Amino acid sequence: MSPEPAPVEIQAEAPPPPVVARIAKISVSDYRAFPGGSAYEFDLSATGKNLLLFGENGSGKTSLFRALQDLTALNQGPKSFSELRHIFAPGEEGFLSIQMTAGTPNEFRWDYGDDHPRNTAGQPFAALAQRCRFLDYKALLETNFVHRVGAPNLFDLLVNKILYDLPVIVSGGLKKLGEVYDGMKALKPGTHPGKRKLEAVKKACGDFNSALTNHLPEVVQEGNRLIGALSQEGMSFKLTPTPVSYNQELRIFLGQEIELSVQLFNKAIDDPQIFLNEARLTALALAIYLGAARLVLRSPPAGTDGTTVGRLLVLDDVLIGLDLANRLPVLRVLNDELNDWQILLFTYDRIWFELAREYTEHAGQWTYLNLRDMPTAPGQPGRPCIEPCSDFLVFADKHFQSGDLIAAAVYIRAAFETRVKNVCEKNGIKINYKPNPKNVKTDQLWQGIVDRQEERRNKRQADFITPELLNDVETVRSTILNRLSHSGAPGLVTREVQFALETVKKLQRYQFK
Repeated sequence: MSPEPAPVEIQAEAPPPPVVARIAKISVSDYRAFPGGSAYEFDLSATGKNLLLFGENGSGKTSLFRALQDLTALNQGPKSFSELRHIFAPGEEGFLSIQMTAGTPNEFRWDYGDDHPRNTAGQPFAALAQRCRFLDYKALLETNFVHRVGAPNLFDLLVNKILYDLPVIVSGGLKKLGEVYDGMKALKPGTHPGKRKLEAVKKACGDFNSALTNHLPEVVQEGNRLIGALSQEGMSFKLTPTPVSYNQELRIFLGQEIELSVQLFNKAIDDPQIFLNEARLTALALAIYLGAARLVLRSPPAGTDGTTVGRLLVLDDVLIGLDLANRLPVLRVLNDELNDWQILLFTYDRIWFELAREYTEHAGQWTYLNLRDMPTAPGQPGRPCIEPCSDFLVFADKHFQSGDLIAAAVYIRAAFETRVKNVCEKNGIKINYKPNPKNVKTDQLWQGIVDRQEERRNKRQADFITPELLNDVETVRSTILNRLSHSGAPGLVTREVQFALETVKKLQRYQFK
């Protein structure tokens, strides 16, 4: 009699991961800097890429920042679209719109004359709004410069803004910190309170104090970890809450304080807003904001349709007070710590834009756009113009393929000039001082790179640039780039332009040590 076959264990298939809905397109019409008529569309692709946006002051960057804030405002926000319209060219069909990559509905829109989506779009809109965080340079100042002397009190900033949605455990279960605080204030007794009301407000104060005591250390721990990632060696901070209590005689709540204290190389810093330099203050503010955002916006379970709303971080010129050495660590933090967030980064600094673009291009997760202020009729304000920021080498390739060697060579030179400028900025290569940076010639920048390589070789250190690539660039400079600098037809040869194109592509991809 043959033995019975062993039972086969059937393993249940793991459920598919939830689809993350991100922003695919932002549309604006008749709102602040954007006049009515055709909509201004910021296309972030069907997959919802990050956005790096360059625009000079007055081009409309801040209007876009505020448009996203106003559209996703869940609690406090504008009541009427009419107060936000373009004052010089108002129309009757203005709107703000966000199209999502997935989810139902996949668009949230606020039209002129209609109620705000927070009143009409229900839970799907609330899920989106709760996952958005906005940060500009003015917001960073709330942690430091607005406090004149003494230890900054961050109670209002933390409780009513940054940590409002922080999940906390209180006697009534899991709630938001801001809801616990609002509930406590709502229990404020009248003129002649009974014992029961006084006990209720006392218990509410106790719940709120417990929530702060239990959860603020998480914010401090995460923030201090990010300070290290932002390359601010030796700096740390603490948040110390004063217990809140109700004073029956004065009929007010006392103790609404969260003291920010800072240490630098184990030395307590009095008045950190005065003592610390701008780089450290900016890093401190970023660490508090980003650390809190990471704690507040932990990934929620998937929605009923199998999707979950991605987390969004919008940054408008938050790094304008930082030099280059202190900006690059911020990019690393965004890349390493917030790699599953959708990030919209706006800047007016062209050199910084190019460096940030170079730093992020390898990931393939970013869209690069240029926002320009286009002149209109005399005496009238300009109109924003959205342009793609294609790589110079992309244009060079297209012209080369069509046989236009001169146009291809011009774009190759532009790509070369941009690359060597970024390499010198990023790696601290010293160039002879010029009052106007535009007067620094590309030859000087390239010679700085050559000198750095020679210095490395003399010290028997690793190459800054490989000798092969250096020689190839020197060949391109003599055969193509320098020839473009002289008047008359340059007399270009196809194989020389092709070699120049391939060499500058290698230079663009090369990771300088």
